Amino acid sequence: SLISRVLKCWSQAQVRYFSTNYKWLISRNQKLGCSVCSQVCARVDMQQGQRVSQEWSGCLISSFGRDKAAQQNSPRKKIKEHRDSIYHKKAVEIKEKATQNTMQKHTEDMRKADYASTCNVFRTAYKIGKHGRPFTDMPIDVQLQVLNGVKMGRVLHSNNSCANILDHIAAEMKKKVVNDIVMNERKLCVLIDESTTISGKSVLVVCLRSAISSENPDTIFFELIELQGTTAKDITEALLGCLHNNGFDPHYLQEHLLAFACDGASVMLGRKAGVAAQLCSKFPYLFVWRLNHRLELAVCDVLKEVGGINHFKIFLEQLYSLYHASPKNQRELTESAHNVGQRLLVIGRVLSVRWVASSERTVKAVWENYQALQVHFTSRAKYKGLNDVLTTVSFVVNLGIMYDALTELSDLSRMLQRRDMTLDQADRQLDRQIRVFESMVSTPGPYTQTAIEAEKEKIFRNVCLHENQRVIKINHGQFFHNSHLLSDIKVLQSDSWPASLDIQYGDAAVRRLCQRFRVGERESVLGFREYKDLKASKTPAALKPLLTAVHTIAVSTSECERAFSSMNDTLTDKRNSLDIKRLSNMIFLKCNGPPLDQFNAQTYVQTWLALGRRSAASTNCEAQSERKVEPKTCWSLF
Repeated sequence: SLISRVLKCWSQAQVRYFSTNYKWLISRNQKLGCSVCSQVCARVDMQQGQRVSQEWSGCLISSFGRDKAAQQNSPRKKIKEHRDSIYHKKAVEIKEKATQNTMQKHTEDMRKADYASTCNVFRTAYKIGKHGRPFTDMPIDVQLQVLNGVKMGRVLHSNNSCANILDHIAAEMKKKVVNDIVMNERKLCVLIDESTTISGKSVLVVCLRSAISSENPDTIFFELIELQGTTAKDITEALLGCLHNNGFDPHYLQEHLLAFACDGASVMLGRKAGVAAQLCSKFPYLFVWRLNHRLELAVCDVLKEVGGINHFKIFLEQLYSLYHASPKNQRELTESAHNVGQRLLVIGRVLSVRWVASSERTVKAVWENYQALQVHFTSRAKYKGLNDVLTTVSFVVNLGIMYDALTELSDLSRMLQRRDMTLDQADRQLDRQIRVFESMVSTPGPYTQTAIEAEKEKIFRNVCLHENQRVIKINHGQFFHNSHLLSDIKVLQSDSWPASLDIQYGDAAVRRLCQRFRVGERESVLGFREYKDLKASKTPAALKPLLTAVHTIAVSTSECERAFSSMNDTLTDKRNSLDIKRLSNMIFLKCNGPPLDQFNAQTYVQTWLALGRRSAASTNCEAQSERKVEPKTCWSLF
């Protein structure tokens, strides 16, 4: 103990006091020393003119004095002076740095700085991909951030690096989506549509609908595939190859692939050799659905069955050709609209291959710009035939009927294109719309009513009307189709339950749904019975797998259309050299990627570095050289 080795002049109370208040105090051969100074051997951090005391580091401090009191005071004074000395404080600092492993921490800090700069580069690249900017923006964006004081490292600043980073981020995001679906054994619906890029390549858009990371199914763009051929066999092989290459093995698809949605093309829905028929032969429980395109096809059937509509369509096609083929005619119509105080709306195609909403906009444009059209037609003799048709009573009535019908159909089409639309909700929307059309036979819509009043008064929007037997009036007609599956799904809707509800009501329908969707039958039936007892106030956990499977079925392929819009925004006339795989990654980020403020760059930087790729601060390669710009003499003024 220290007591046995201390100075002879100290009492035990003094020993306890000094050993408690000066932890660094040691004693050897009845002389005092400093444990800190004795342990510090390296003096590289000592400033010039400073040194560690040899007396204190070697335990050579002794007492002196004539009497005992003087001998007790002399060590106390030396201890205080040593404690306050610069070299002792520096020794304490050196020891603390040694215990903190400064070198390792310094290395870690350097790595964190490298990691942070790489994250900054990844965020910059993600911004470019998310907003569809060209890769050549990367060097300029990096330069701007460096000028603003952001650490961006020394490499990964080129347009090629930007493209590689975006490919990596998209691949990792896609892996996370597939892993979430497969690991949690979620049900799956596949949506496809075929189109052609601006560079003339046939491509297939593949979208997936599943309960990704939640209980509520969502539809996402998955991949863009270049087709080697456009036959049903080529499309089927490309689709299955895409699913298998991304981690959906055949066994998983047999158990969890519920539905397939596509457009109404014959190559997709051919009864014998269409894509749907080939998929159903491989997956017997597959449900094929195409509600939105069924609506569009029903409108086309009306053109063939109802008299008067075809004449109406031909006339509007003539208007479209007249004003889109000649800028001069468009300018004259604009002047006519300005003269009568109207705002000119664009006249497009009507009842074509586009969505119903586009036809509604065209009819609205003719309705709103009716007076401007009549003024323009009367200004030139060669438009006399068009003016005769435009000013007939039958045309105005037809225009009102079509405006009402297309307004209703347009609203329905937009509702069916919503991402959160489920099959049971779509069925209710269709059922309600059928009742609306049946009611409109006896109770005309607002625009039809206005047209009927104009027919009586022989004047519409300050334009006099006349009779013309050659212009045929439209008669109503419509065709809709239902399915046994929809009647089973209605059982799950509490508003369709009878007033006196039997405890086994709907059990048979629930069993059929479970067999179709390969969901636990007994658990779902018990959950449905509990759901009925709760008066649909709460969804039991046992019923949720069946409800999720029902909601996984896609109502329309509108997500594929959104992907095509994104593709056309990305692949333009000036940017037409992107290969299909990279274009697919760009669309994936643009359609599915989170906003920039929610993008977690650290995750993707870790996987990037784990693959042996360079960080932004890497010194093992040459940094990108700065672009030389020819200087201008006027820059000195600015």
